Amino acid sequence: MTDLTAENSPAAKSSSRRWALLWMSVCLAACLNAHAGELRVEAPVVNIEAIAGPERLVEDCPEKPAAGLTATLRWDLGISCTTKRIASEQISGYRVFYRWDNRVYSQVMDHNPGTTIPLSVSLD
Repeated sequence: MTDLTAENSPAAKSSSRRWALLWMSVCLAACLNAHAGELRVEAPVVNIEAIAGPERLVEDCPEKPAAGLTATLRWDLGISCTTKRIASEQISGYRVFYRWDNRVYSQVMDHNPGTTIPLSVSLD
């Protein structure tokens, strides 16, 4: 006995084959889209390190002394001041480590790529 439900009908099978062929051609076109001799692939990300923004320099000087010539001169010349480096908590980029061809490479990106990173591989 033949099951001719909507899922198993010859028209449904033909339609699903057309969609599969269309999907494969779209994927193939996307992979070979860059240039002739290049292949677009996704490499697995191994590790991601956030890169903090630039440090700020802050000068810390005591208040101007009320009396004493030496203390006032030291204050005027800034000899009593200290400079502190304050790390930024803002993220300015990401160092991404990824595996390709049994090696680990890294590159700095302005965004977190997630679990994979797109690569253009030369076929030459």
